[in-house]
Amino acid sequence: MEAEVCFSKEQRERLRLAVQRMPGLAAIYLFDLHERGDCGLAALFTASLAWSERLELELAVAEALELEAVELANLRRMPLVARFDIINRGEPLCVCEPEALAIFIEQTIARYSAFYPLLEALYWSVETGPLSEDRLSEGSSPTIG
Repeated sequence: MEAEVCFSKEQRERLRLAVQRMPGLAAIYLFDLHERGDCGLAALFTASLAWSERLELELAVAEALELEAVELANLRRMPLVARFDIINRGEPLCVCEPEALAIFIEQTIARYSAFYPLLEALYWSVETGPLSEDRLSEGSSPTIG
């Protein structure tokens, strides 16, 4: 997903300036998990923020991007496959702590790599297994009337 589709260069630069010194923020990613062209924002936090700090951050992001409101998804609390998809296909709009982001990316890729063979095996067992209609008919015999 290209950031230019959702936000102008000026908006992205205002975002970087607005959040670069926010405590507890490592990065903000732009993503589209559903491939509909909708823009989503996810944040990587280095520490748990109090609700007032989180609100301050979201207000700063909304103002910088000229939006009424913003809800930042927490990358650490997302399912593994979604996390991997965001770091793989998403675009970092700002990186405040490159080292923390690099560690998160490395851990996510390592976990996904360990999980992927299980996911693929599950997919193929479902894909090559009998359809649910076939399973239903296995237990019953046809009635002849």
